[in-house]
Amino acid sequence: MMDSSFSFLKNILFLFIVSIFLHPIPGLASVIDETLEGDAKLSQGEIQAAEKHYATALGMDPENWRVMRSLAEVKFQLKKYKETQKLVDRLLAKEVIKRNTVMVTVEGDPEPFEAEIVDERVVTPDSGINNMEKAEDGDVSKPVNYYRLFNLKTGQMLLVPHKSTKIQYQKVPGRVYAYVQELHAKVENILISKTRTNGPVEMVRIEGGCFKMGSNNYAQAERPVHDVCLKRFKMDKFEVTQADFQAVMGSNPSQYKGAGRPVEMVTWHEAEEYCKKKNKRLPTEAEWEYASRAGATTNYYWGNEFDATKSNFCDSSCSRNLRSKDSSDGFEFTAPIGSFPANSFGLHDMAGNVNEWVSDWFESDYYRKSPKDNPQGPARSNPSDRRGGGTQKVYRGGGWQTDANSQRSAWRKGFETDYRLDNTGFRCAGDLSIKS
Repeated sequence: MMDSSFSFLKNILFLFIVSIFLHPIPGLASVIDETLEGDAKLSQGEIQAAEKHYATALGMDPENWRVMRSLAEVKFQLKKYKETQKLVDRLLAKEVIKRNTVMVTVEGDPEPFEAEIVDERVVTPDSGINNMEKAEDGDVSKPVNYYRLFNLKTGQMLLVPHKSTKIQYQKVPGRVYAYVQELHAKVENILISKTRTNGPVEMVRIEGGCFKMGSNNYAQAERPVHDVCLKRFKMDKFEVTQADFQAVMGSNPSQYKGAGRPVEMVTWHEAEEYCKKKNKRLPTEAEWEYASRAGATTNYYWGNEFDATKSNFCDSSCSRNLRSKDSSDGFEFTAPIGSFPANSFGLHDMAGNVNEWVSDWFESDYYRKSPKDNPQGPARSNPSDRRGGGTQKVYRGGGWQTDANSQRSAWRKGFETDYRLDNTGFRCAGDLSIKS
């Protein structure tokens, strides 16, 4: 009975050993072995083989940014854009550092230490075939691979063998992070281009009327409150999305990518061109404020007190000093259009998310001379003259990086027409005929 059991165990062991040779267990190779093999395959143009090695390495060390970046690169080349996106998002969520530093644990050394990687693969002269007899016998030694490291604590340069060293890649060097940001922009633009837009952008019909424009309680540029009367017009229900902008313009300059997010980082000229291509125009400043107020005479379309649930602003997740530390709107950066309630005209994000370009030139004292009927803003005889804000256009509404004050309907500011801001976008308007 015992002989039978022993024979059975021998057979199982034999099959196990054979299976290891036929189907090696990934864990028997080190992370660096798989990574460097992936590098070799990539340099030879064997992209799919490189992908397999990198995927195996990442399975061993799931937080290794070095492997994650390489796997993202090959998946992008293989046009696996969704998978690339997931890897890139994980990389961009990591902490950024200036140098390529890692935590190192060497077998037999009781304390791990922080070091900068100088070289991942060093082969010393005596680590290969050093014995003619072995070469003749066919027993050829494989070269021993070393890391070249700079110990940040001792200031010493070290050579440590791969097989007895564990490297932890965690924080991402700034230069790598910048590269990943570029890859992120590429893959996001590709994915956005594959997003189908839902036909014509919905516009809201706005009947003409008169209202009190401006405010006497805040910035000088908002004074004085004055009467303005407008003819009927129409306006986009939402801020222009990246999907729509990219479909029309063939590019997407936005910092915070997403098909349904508002386009930002657009110059005033690009906003104007987009609207023209859609047979629309940018709204005048007066039209914009009238549409924003939607019949309200209060600071915000919902009342005089700011409500953090009504707009995307500089909340507790915002990096700027003006952030509201005790409030959260649920979004760190821009929000998908329509994430917040519409005003009584049915327009979304007239407060917050992104500032919106309008057609008027900016002049801080324009309200003192503004005509009552359908004002078009101050004239410019020489728009190229930068003195005195001569090349500034108005933007309105406040954005995700601005405070509660900028979300007011009367708030206004000017900026250079050829500048790009990551919290500034736009929406279009259009004329309504007398019969429509």
